[in-house]
Amino acid sequence: MIDYHPTRRTLRARLTLAAVGACAAVAALLVSFSSSGAATPGSGTISDANPSVVWSGTVMAPNVNGCTATSTDCDLYRLTVQPSASSFMVRIKLKPAGDWDLSVFGPDGGLIGGSGNGPGQMEFVTLVNPAAGTYTVAAAPFAPAVGTDGNSYTAGADLVPLTTPSQPPAGSDPLTFQNEPAPNGLGGDAGEPSIGANWKSGNSMFQAGLQTLRVSWDDAVSPARSTWTDVSFPQTSVASLDPIGWMDQRTNRWFSSQLSGTTSLAASTDDDGSTWLPSEGGPLNGGVDHQTFGGGPYAAPLTRDPNGALYPDAVYYCSQDLVAALCARSDTGGTTFAPAVPIYTDQCGGLHGHVQVAPDGTVYVPNRNCNGAQGVAVSEDNGLTWQVRTVPGSFNGDWDPSVGIGADSTVYFGWGDGDGHPKIAVSHDHGRTWTNTRDVGLPFGIQHTAFSAVVAGDADRAAFAFLGSAEPSAGAFADNPSWPGVWHLYVAETFDGGNSWTTVDATPNDPVQRGTICGGGTLGCGNGTRNLLDFMGITVDKQGRVLVGYADGCIDSCAISGPNSFTALATIARQVNGRRLFAKFDVAAAPSAPNLSGKAAGSANILTWSAPDDHGSPITGYNVSRKAPGATSFTALATVAATATSYTDSAIAAGQAYTYHVTAVNAIGESGPSNDVTPAPAAPAPNPCVAPGIQVLSDGTGDELTNEPSRDIEWVSLAEPTSIGAGNLEFIIKVVDLSKPAVNTSWPLQFKTANGADHWVKMETDALGNVSFGYGDGTSPTSPLATTKPAAAQSAFTPDGQIKIVVPRSAFGINVGDTLTAFLIRVTVRGGAINLTPDNAPNSLAPTGQYVVKGNENCVVPQADLAVSAGDLALSGLKGSGNQQVIAVLVHNVGSATAANVKVRFSVDGTPVGADATIGQIAPAGTGRATTVWDTHGQNGTHTVTVTVDPANAIVEKDESNNAVSRAAVVQGGKVALK
Repeated sequence: MIDYHPTRRTLRARLTLAAVGACAAVAALLVSFSSSGAATPGSGTISDANPSVVWSGTVMAPNVNGCTATSTDCDLYRLTVQPSASSFMVRIKLKPAGDWDLSVFGPDGGLIGGSGNGPGQMEFVTLVNPAAGTYTVAAAPFAPAVGTDGNSYTAGADLVPLTTPSQPPAGSDPLTFQNEPAPNGLGGDAGEPSIGANWKSGNSMFQAGLQTLRVSWDDAVSPARSTWTDVSFPQTSVASLDPIGWMDQRTNRWFSSQLSGTTSLAASTDDDGSTWLPSEGGPLNGGVDHQTFGGGPYAAPLTRDPNGALYPDAVYYCSQDLVAALCARSDTGGTTFAPAVPIYTDQCGGLHGHVQVAPDGTVYVPNRNCNGAQGVAVSEDNGLTWQVRTVPGSFNGDWDPSVGIGADSTVYFGWGDGDGHPKIAVSHDHGRTWTNTRDVGLPFGIQHTAFSAVVAGDADRAAFAFLGSAEPSAGAFADNPSWPGVWHLYVAETFDGGNSWTTVDATPNDPVQRGTICGGGTLGCGNGTRNLLDFMGITVDKQGRVLVGYADGCIDSCAISGPNSFTALATIARQVNGRRLFAKFDVAAAPSAPNLSGKAAGSANILTWSAPDDHGSPITGYNVSRKAPGATSFTALATVAATATSYTDSAIAAGQAYTYHVTAVNAIGESGPSNDVTPAPAAPAPNPCVAPGIQVLSDGTGDELTNEPSRDIEWVSLAEPTSIGAGNLEFIIKVVDLSKPAVNTSWPLQFKTANGADHWVKMETDALGNVSFGYGDGTSPTSPLATTKPAAAQSAFTPDGQIKIVVPRSAFGINVGDTLTAFLIRVTVRGGAINLTPDNAPNSLAPTGQYVVKGNENCVVPQADLAVSAGDLALSGLKGSGNQQVIAVLVHNVGSATAANVKVRFSVDGTPVGADATIGQIAPAGTGRATTVWDTHGQNGTHTVTVTVDPANAIVEKDESNNAVSRAAVVQGGKVALK
């Protein structure tokens, strides 16, 4: 395996460094450049017998475009690797004068690793168990300078043996998690999310890109039901270079921040987003990347009265600059900030992690690369001065490490190590020394680790969440969507101060990502694999439950088999079972009530639930109860084993509604009943032949900037119903309301056809409100120079917000079976000095979604087919006494679609008998029964009894000719017989 450590330098840093490079280019005119493209020496071999090599390079002309394995404008070193017999890694390092970047190419010439820190900072690339062969180590002179020894950089490579750590056995606490995705178009652009738990309200706050979401939990059942609400503040939902959120759990104040240059657009709320207080956002002299908010008590001798008039906690804003990282303190509750001070310069490189404050006021900012080791910048004087402290035996990794702090200020430091494994260590002295270093990925054979997130509760309890993959091959953090690895969310928890850890797969049935999690920064992930961005969040609620906020990159069909959807859907993993992070909640009790769901499946009802919180005593079984139609109480139906979390009830009558609930049982007692469930047939799957077809984009409402509902996008879909004409496509754009479309507005949808060409369709209004529909080619649908062709006459809009643009497939050269991709809509307001775009989907402006063209000539629209025959009509004899006869008919649905609200008309000799009967619904291959009463008094003789199903032809059917049946009936006194 070769572990890919990609360049993490972002576009923002690159823009800054470009200026540095320009200055270096001018200064370099005073020295001579080397143009050989070869290091000194130019090659070397590492092996067990020769485990280290070194080389150097002289100053070269600046190169801001990077390297290949054959570049002549980079310094190249050929490194031959002779593998060890046992597990090992090769660590390649480069110490620059000025600024050099480091890239490593495999024997086949493909890029397998890179590092791009700031000027003067050490660059590292680690290869884990690389195959035998010759590798190219390329040094890129981004902004080189001449060192004191006359060289511009010194580099080396070391072969380091790897051993399996000796550590206590893994724990076996029965930890389980529920996973709750954001619904209804919320949280669709949630890369690098943040989460916080409000200990007063019980709500969770979730920062998902430009959206701030409030999540409330209904713990009447377990797993809990969640309700998501968009509570975004305008100042923090307009634009962003980086999103971050943080909850001060001592005061329950939440901060939302969007990076904006050397500060951020920020605001705070003390009531979970109902009201907001704008913030200065950070210091004016902050860094330009990767900001983080955090806070907590002041360190002695500074103190604040928790109940006083002043905000009791110090709030810190830290951010990354070109070389240094900086932190600023707020003494006004995060409203204003003092100037920032450096927390390190060249002692650490790359991006730092999230700032945390201990109960004793010590401040921690972790970093993945402090001279080749994992480290943390520590301030014990309220952010005035800082020291970098490293974890012995650790190696620099790919992603931010994380710090969680216990009630007694014990520090838990979690990271993905240089060998790809998830590791955690403990410090009781502010990071000066570390104990209990553990590899928590061993139970699952984790080979690659991303997005470490740590939280602690009591002094001896903590949780470490991470994304992990057991795939050993190279490329985990490269840009290949076809990399074979599968990523899950794992959570490890300790209850003995970090000596032992229980690790569980928190997403066992649904991966978080398939393929790579690209770490190449803004410029290094051209294949769309950077959907998850750089980190995820973790928190603990007042009851000690662990909650992990992550972006789900694998949804819908991807959960079953792939390919990866490369989405970023806001999702929370919330602890259900197992000990909490606060020991006071370790109380054995009867289980919580299960959270029940159910669905109708033809002749049976299927009930499902997840194992609820067992409150420390294992569940021994479940009791299922049912309430029959018309009944007023439940009766016991079945008892199922503890391992079963479903039950199928086949003892039902077709067309009848049954209600169910379930209780859980353990050694302590029985839970209360679950929520009641009355199963109903599932909605049909999306069908391209039936509008609205297949959805390709979604967008939360309320994020439109002009407060105009006709510009507020909800979703976009494509459909090919036969009603639009053979060979046509229908593009459907759903907005909140179109009862009065906004004037001077364009609703343009861009996409790519299978050949990679760009096209668009749009609806437009002019200054008078006149509406037109059109289509064209390219990526500038609102340009006055764009050629617009009129869409088909079937194009229209509806007051409820649907824009329907119909275009022939031939207009775009589309064939049946082609895949349309890269959908993007930017609603545009025209007529001013510049065009405004008040709403977009997706919010990230990264085109996404796909649609496979079916061709409506291939559509077979499901239709009901109601049928009756002579054998289905019967007279059931006297009803009570007298001459009242019950006429009954059995109606069949021999079609392929469910028929609902089926009317049945009975008549005798052409005259209706009673009102039309109604059958609620008849499923395909199902039947329904209808009856009426015929008074035969004085009707002696022969009559014609006729039954007509759907007499008004209100139901579209495959065959309308089999809806009626007639039979002769002979009435003689109290006797009636059908002929």
